[in-house]
Amino acid sequence: MTKAYINGISCISAQNTIDDSWYFDTITPANGDYFSAIEPSYKDHIAPNLIRRMGRAIKMGVTTANLAIIDADAQKVDAIITGTGLGCFEDSERFLLAMLDNNEQFLTPTSFIQSTHNTVGSQIALIMKCHDYNFTYVHRGFSFESCVLDALMLFEEGKETILVGGIEEHTPNFVTLNRRALKLQIQDTTMPIHQSTSNGVQLSEGSTFFLLSKHKSDKSIAAIDGIKTLYKPKTSEDIFEKLIVFLKLYNLTLSDIDVTLMGFCGNQHFDKYLNELLPKLTTNTAIASFKNLCGEFYTASAFAMWVATKLIQKQQLPQSIVIAGSEPKHIKHVLVINQYGGVNYSFMLVSQC
Repeated sequence: MTKAYINGISCISAQNTIDDSWYFDTITPANGDYFSAIEPSYKDHIAPNLIRRMGRAIKMGVTTANLAIIDADAQKVDAIITGTGLGCFEDSERFLLAMLDNNEQFLTPTSFIQSTHNTVGSQIALIMKCHDYNFTYVHRGFSFESCVLDALMLFEEGKETILVGGIEEHTPNFVTLNRRALKLQIQDTTMPIHQSTSNGVQLSEGSTFFLLSKHKSDKSIAAIDGIKTLYKPKTSEDIFEKLIVFLKLYNLTLSDIDVTLMGFCGNQHFDKYLNELLPKLTTNTAIASFKNLCGEFYTASAFAMWVATKLIQKQQLPQSIVIAGSEPKHIKHVLVINQYGGVNYSFMLVSQC
């Protein structure tokens, strides 16, 4: 499959990633059992007449998409592909609450129109005046991975430049409901996330966009060599065997990987297989985490790819994410192993170009 070159990136997350000068120097802790995104002043990025009708997910998505395009110095894109697990949840909630409060009468349609999952992609297309391929994937823990796979296939069909992103938001009511369902739990920050004995996760949100190109250019930061998804693997050994086969497709072994980013979420049950994989990986590569910074959400793998791209760009492994191993002298290949809910597993290989 054709590789994709990352020419532009932008990220809004629970850390100050929207600031280009931020590089894991100041870490913002969670608000107890959940993280909130650190958002910029949107009036600096979106026209005022548009902002007032946008929910948070739309504002985050439009801003990061715009900044990724600016970062790549691109004039147009051939496709826009977005991934989200919950979509514009705030607008969905607002419309449903209005139905209850107004006895299902005198409802304004704005929140309903803005509540669909593909709203972010369509808003980006309207602002950019892009009338080409536009698709939104709502595949839970595979939402962002599906975007990247689609982009790689579109490159084989002749597309040249593709905007890819993952967006997620939460609301106070959503946090409360997850808390009542015992899905959330405060993490012990005195121990590494992979050693957590928690039965819950720290919920989070964010938006990350990448401007991908079929061809390498002066703007290329890194390359996406490939991606693979696994649904409900039976054992950690099964995951490990498929990982070896995945790397072999690119003529690589574990010893060629400089940094492995692992999606430990802090829930001891969901992290079980990743913990069993850890001893097999630590002898060959430096191991790092990322959800201790961004929290857990459906498209957290987009944040992981942002981290992988930054590691290659900066050639420095921050101690705040290191789990095991020492900092490599040169960061050429970064492997992302993510899991969501102990059900969705994925491999993403990002390399120096």
